[in-house]
Amino acid sequence: MKQDWMMPRRAEGCLRCQHAFNVGEVFQTVLYETSEGYGRRDYCLGCPPEETPAPLGRWKTRRPEPSAKKAHTFDRDAVLAFFERLTDSDDLRRRQLRFVLALLLWRKKALRLDATDATPTEEVWEFSVPRSDAMYRLVRPELDEDQLEQLSAQLEQLLAGGAGELETLPTDPSPEDPRA
Repeated sequence: MKQDWMMPRRAEGCLRCQHAFNVGEVFQTVLYETSEGYGRRDYCLGCPPEETPAPLGRWKTRRPEPSAKKAHTFDRDAVLAFFERLTDSDDLRRRQLRFVLALLLWRKKALRLDATDATPTEEVWEFSVPRSDAMYRLVRPELDEDQLEQLSAQLEQLLAGGAGELETLPTDPSPEDPRA
């Protein structure tokens, strides 16, 4: 979603003479206000920028080195094995983490959501492993935004290879919680 306050991306070359900017090359940027938000125009140092409409600002910058994109590997088998080790437990935080892991594995197509079954007291999600007979029934835990954020952070740390214990998540709704 584009916001009207967001800075437009730099161009690959000069708007006027079409000279392609080389890595490390200095060029000038001019910012204009348009009906769609802000407009950016980049010019080499030899080309004068347009003065109409009146620019909001101008500066000199350099074309940066292209950043090497890091490929984040996702080891489905290792995460699935971790998910399986978190078998149904009376420990609420393990059930919550297992459910979030199931969602992650579902997103990565390592699990398939086969069915959901809602009763007045709980909601059960049934997952299966594609090309396997393994089936998992998980009760969907109640997770507020803070708990979900905390679980996501722990999950990131675990998947990144960080050591650490699973923190205890609050289970009682706070007095400000509208669901209470």
